[in-house]
Amino acid sequence: MAYPHARRKHIIVGIDPGTTVGLAIIDLSGKPIEVFSAKNYSISDAIAWIESHGTPLIVASDVTPTPAMVKKISSMFAAPGHELDESLSTEEKIALTKGEGYEYRNAHERDALAACVYALKRYKKKFTQVQKKTPPGVDVEEVKALVVKGVSISAAIDRLISAQGEDKRSATEEERREDQQKKGSEEKESKIILRLRGLLKGKDERIELLEERTTALKASLNEKEREARSLKRKLDSMRSERTREIRRTEEIRKRDIAIERLVEEVRAIENENAELRRVIAGLKGTREVKGGKRIKVIQSFSHDAILDVDRKYGLNKGDIVFLVDGSGGGASTAELLAKKGVTAVIYSKELSHFAADKFLEFGIPSFSTDEISLLLKEEEEGDFAFVDRHLLNERIEEWKKRERQRKKVILLR
Repeated sequence: MAYPHARRKHIIVGIDPGTTVGLAIIDLSGKPIEVFSAKNYSISDAIAWIESHGTPLIVASDVTPTPAMVKKISSMFAAPGHELDESLSTEEKIALTKGEGYEYRNAHERDALAACVYALKRYKKKFTQVQKKTPPGVDVEEVKALVVKGVSISAAIDRLISAQGEDKRSATEEERREDQQKKGSEEKESKIILRLRGLLKGKDERIELLEERTTALKASLNEKEREARSLKRKLDSMRSERTREIRRTEEIRKRDIAIERLVEEVRAIENENAELRRVIAGLKGTREVKGGKRIKVIQSFSHDAILDVDRKYGLNKGDIVFLVDGSGGGASTAELLAKKGVTAVIYSKELSHFAADKFLEFGIPSFSTDEISLLLKEEEEGDFAFVDRHLLNERIEEWKKRERQRKKVILLR
């Protein structure tokens, strides 16, 4: 946004760097000169734009630390940067850019303008003193410029007055030299012309040399840029290949995990099928013994062994079981069998008195293999066996009679 003020020699510049660059310029009185913003604006573009408006005395930003772009432009103009103690808040920036004829179109322009105004505020008191102390005939703006550069007010005024005197003396001396030149002979004039021509020729040669050097540097720069582009393409290619390799490795890893899982599932199914085939064979009863009663075998008198047989074949009301090792159980294991509905128990090795008492409590007869021997046990680890049916019934009846007698004796007591 341009303002209808005359261009001034010394200016204060505010910069808001980013994808959209905001630029603002005010004079040393705080009057706005121009506010501008553009996308993808380079440092060289910004320098040209600033240079077209005057000589920057201060280059400022609204944040701390000072952004690199602001530092670089400040350095290019040899202008002091304005380092903030802390970044300006949005409220502060809005307050700084109110009034005084300040206008902006977006936040980038506002931030740049706020940076200018805040930088000027730092010198407000000093500039007021400059206005009061500067005598007529001395350029106030030049005094302010020297003060910003660290010169005291009095020293700045003295320096400018001295420079003005020098200028006057220089002008007088110039006039005297002109008179002497006019009065000089043609020979002297000719020598001067020849000397100036020599100087001009030397400058032309230097300019030509510099142009050649510039061309060579541009060619070198172009070559470096081509090399950089080539290296970037190679890097991009390597990154793409690396990405593809990582993906392939990940896919192989996932497939290996899936294969391993499926192999485990197949093994589990095969084991389950083998177990089921064994259970089915057992349930079919591949052998029968004449006069024998088929009973279920429990390998040990434990909860796990009882529940394993129950899971495979079921322990139902009326079942008779054979405990291969009856010594390991207690009252709780005996109660578990009783609650399954077992009507008689045959065991090898001695039952604990806790288990025997619990069977008695539930009215379940228990016999050792000395009382009822097995007719046939299908195999060492088999789940079924056979006992003499008539002998088993006889022993159960005898046990019931004894139990009735025992109960009568208890009642008589």
